[in-house]
Amino acid sequence: MLISLSMNPVIRHSIALVACFVGTGAMSAAAQAAESQCMTHAEAQALMETALPGLLQGAKQQCASVLGSDAYLLKQEPALSKRFRKESEADWPTAKAAFDRLGGSAVSDMGDAGKRTAIETMVSGIVSQKMKPQSCGIVNSFLPALAEQPANKIGDVSISTFTLIKKFGKVGRILPFDICSGD
Repeated sequence: MLISLSMNPVIRHSIALVACFVGTGAMSAAAQAAESQCMTHAEAQALMETALPGLLQGAKQQCASVLGSDAYLLKQEPALSKRFRKESEADWPTAKAAFDRLGGSAVSDMGDAGKRTAIETMVSGIVSQKMKPQSCGIVNSFLPALAEQPANKIGDVSISTFTLIKKFGKVGRILPFDICSGD
């Protein structure tokens, strides 16, 4: 089994988060056009950090009718999203450069706030449409442990997990870009 209880909790919960969101097919039209590009691990991590609030918002939207009103996801999403936004500010220049490269001229006229909002909105919309309601209980159950981690750790473990899953060769494209070889 890929996830074992003896694993480091950060890794275990991050793998579970990735597994829940892998099924979302989260890929934007701009990113699909840039499929042949690769991102460094640092760029992908920074993008993931920036996308975390959108992931949470999309999950909350999808799960609001499935989970009880006292569910951790529903109650804590606003505070977690705010915290992750603040924590991702340090890596924003890297995320912005990667987003600019992926989005090309479609995003060139957006300011920083517009780009961050676009990333969150795009990811939130995709997750809320594609996430399976059956995943809501799983996400809600491990989110408290995952929420204890800083955004950069979640981004790092998520991208490492995506890379590892791709190396297994058992799944199709997970990210809208590849991680550059040697990175």
